[in-house]
Order: sequence, then structure tokens, then C-alpha cells
Amino acid sequence: MGNQEYKQSDLVKVLRFFGLAVLAILANYYAPAWGKVIFHLATLVLYFKCKPEEEPFWLAYFFILADGFFGFFGLYEVTLSLLPGLPEVEVSQLYIILSIIKARNTVSTYRPFYQTPLLVLSIYLIYLIIQGYVVGVDLAMNVQFRIFKWIVPLMLLYSIPKLFQKQEQYTELFVYLFPVALVALGTQLFTILTSSSPVAFFGAKKEIWWAIEITKDKTYRGLYNESLIIASNLGALFYLAQRKSHFSNMYLFTVLIANFASIFLSATRGWTIYMVFILLSSMFFIVQFDRRRVMSVSTIILLAILASQAIPTLRIQTNNAFKRLLTLEKLAQGDATAGGTLIRITERGPRVMRKWELSKLTGWGFSREFMDNNDVHVGNQNILMQSGIIGAALMIFFIGFVSVKLWLRYLNVGFDFKYRKALLLFPIYFIGWFIIHSSSEQEFAYYQFPSTGITQAVFFGMIALTYFYAVREENAESVVAV
Repeated sequence: MGNQEYKQSDLVKVLRFFGLAVLAILANYYAPAWGKVIFHLATLVLYFKCKPEEEPFWLAYFFILADGFFGFFGLYEVTLSLLPGLPEVEVSQLYIILSIIKARNTVSTYRPFYQTPLLVLSIYLIYLIIQGYVVGVDLAMNVQFRIFKWIVPLMLLYSIPKLFQKQEQYTELFVYLFPVALVALGTQLFTILTSSSPVAFFGAKKEIWWAIEITKDKTYRGLYNESLIIASNLGALFYLAQRKSHFSNMYLFTVLIANFASIFLSATRGWTIYMVFILLSSMFFIVQFDRRRVMSVSTIILLAILASQAIPTLRIQTNNAFKRLLTLEKLAQGDATAGGTLIRITERGPRVMRKWELSKLTGWGFSREFMDNNDVHVGNQNILMQSGIIGAALMIFFIGFVSVKLWLRYLNVGFDFKYRKALLLFPIYFIGWFIIHSSSEQEFAYYQFPSTGITQAVFFGMIALTYFYAVREENAESVVAV
């Protein structure tokens, strides 16, 4: 009875969360301008006054404002005009600023083990800002404001670990995020089957470019909630890595397969490789499979396959997506363009690298030169172009430092430690995430957008807390041994 009541309380929480999301849609897209302003300011005030146990609810809420919900919201969609003459600022950016203020007034019970190398990256970030002004940057207020908004999301790496100091808070966060992942798949299916996005279908905005009528010659290429998919995949694997967690195995596998379906239906090769990699790696090294888990996965996959083949439009899109994935075979055979479909290798990458060659050591910082040549389709080249060899090396060192520390802690902690497999999951997951960064779009940089910033802050916050628990476990074992 207790477990049933717990799950019922989760349902109430999700309904409350979805209710707020619907109100936000009505306020942002259909209410008068003054109603929109009052609503968003009210949510910001409520967040600033909320208790620590309510942090997950509000993080999830501002996350969907930045990343989307049923085709609504997303980058530059939920904004407020603060000062005349300046561009509107995203509400999620204001949330981040408030979270920093709250974090400064919060006493931390532990120190993230990566704090020192992260501080080094912060110092280099300051250098890149100064360098941008030395090299030359447009002094117009909108450009200065853009630089400020690029940097603010990085501060979540400071605020989230201070505001989320208990594993229960991350569990609460995923109570809200997992259902949104299922909504994301529903949004994909809605757009594919109706050839219209929800935001256009309900008259809130003009049609988006990827809402097309699918034929054998026209492939759907849309993907909703990219950052949330990354976050929910991480959460699902994190709880599957435990022998017993707050979430059922069936539910967690459903989230993973729904995310895989969203990605596969988008016909995006880099994302599909990422998904296959994290699933296969987790299957071999992280997730412990028993008969019940095998049956759960098999049932969900079978139902998904039957559904995709039963509906003609889905069947065409599935076949188109599969054909597009097969172009990777040409890449393996030496065709750098993968049949003329990889201009990021033949055109975008070389163009960015030519700019990097003019300032190899420290790049171009936040200068006009960087802004004019910035290309998020080639992540590694873009890092080099902005931060140079030094910046790229510092970032590699930071990731290497974190991964090695997690690996060593995994080897040393006792087998009974609840989060032992999670220590191994994080480095594996980063490799998969880096596949997206290297093949589809930039994920890691010396600047960020709110949705990606939130995802990375959750990722590193979970790393810091899990590592802290592992150290505490080892210390406890040492005391017992003595």
C-alpha cells in the first residue's frame, strides 16, 4: 500500500506540473502582453521564495521553458523585455540568475571534487572575454547583452550542486522530466502524422520548417526536446544501474525506448549513434538484466515495432530514416561526404579551421571574428576557433580528470555501494554525449544556452553528489574495519 501511495503522489505531482505548463502556454502564446508579463514574473517570485525540496519542480519547469513542451516554448520563445532598447531576455535566464543568488545564500555540505579544475576553466573563460574586447567586438548594447546571456547558463555549474544536495532531489526532478520525454515522442508522432507542429496546429505560431508531408522522397528531420532527451536518458540509466530504485524497470525502459524512437524518427545519424552507443554500453557494463527486465524490454520493443509498421506514414518515415542511416556505410568506405550528405566534414569544418589557423594558441575569444564565423554544426572545430589549443586542452583535461576520478572511485568503493555502477555510467555517458557534439551539433563550449546549460549542470551535479556519497561510504567502511 505504501508503494502504491508513493506512486499516486508522483502522479499528483506530474499533473500539477503539467497544469503549470498548460497555464504557461496560455499565458505566453494567447494572453495579452500584460498577462504574459505578470504570469512569468509571478513564477519567478514563487521560485525565489520556494523551499529546498521544491527546487526540482521549478528546475524542471524552467527547463521545459528553455527546451520545449509539446512543441511549445524553446529557445527565444519565452522572454520578457526588461529594459528599453535591449533585446528581450529569456525567462529561463532570469531563473538562472535567481538560482545563483539562492546558491550564494546556501551552505554547502560538500565540495564538488572537480571544483579546482573547473575554477581553472572559469579563469580561462574570463581571459576569452577580455581577449574578445582586445581583438575587437561590436560595442552595441545588444551584442554586449548577448555575451552576458551566453555566459550566465555556465553559472549553473555553481548553483545546481549547492541547491541539490540530496539524491532525493534529483529523483524528484526526474519524476517531472520522464513524463516530458514521453510527451516529446508524442509531439514527434503528432507532427509526422498531421504534417503540422502543435504550435502551428493550435494557431500560436507559423509552421516550423520540418513539418512536412512525408513521402518516399521526403524525410522528416525534426527532433523535439533535444536537451531533455539527453537528461532523461541519463536519469533512466542512472536508476537502472541500481538494484532497486524509486522508478519501476518497465517505466525506465519505456523512457529509453521512447527517446530512441524520437531520435530514430528524426533520421539524425549522430544522435542515433549516440543512442545505440549508450544503450549497448549500459547493457554490457551498467544495467543488470534479469528475466523480468528482459521481458519488459522485449515487450516494449515489440509493441513499438508493430505500431511503426501498422501506420502507413510511420512506416514510410521509418524506412526513410533507416535508408539515411545506411549512408554511414559510404563514410566507412572512404566517401567523406557520405553520399553528399555530410557537408559539415567537407565544407563547414574546413571553413572554421581556416579561421582557427589565424589564431591557433588562444583562438578568437568572444570577439567579432568569432561571432561572424561561429558554426555550432562542428563542435570540436568551433572550440578550437574560439578558445584555441589552450582552451581545448583545458577542456579535455577537465573531462579527463573527472572521468579518471570516477573510474578510480568505482574500482575502490565496495560492491554493496548503491551507486557503484553509476560511477562507471557517467564516463560512458559522456563519451556518448560527445558523439553528438562531434557529429551533429556543439554541446560543450565556453558559452551555453539555457537548456544545454541546465542539462550539463544536472549531469555534473549528479556526478559530484554520487562521488561524495562514494567517499563517505569508503570512509565509513574504513572506520568499521578499524
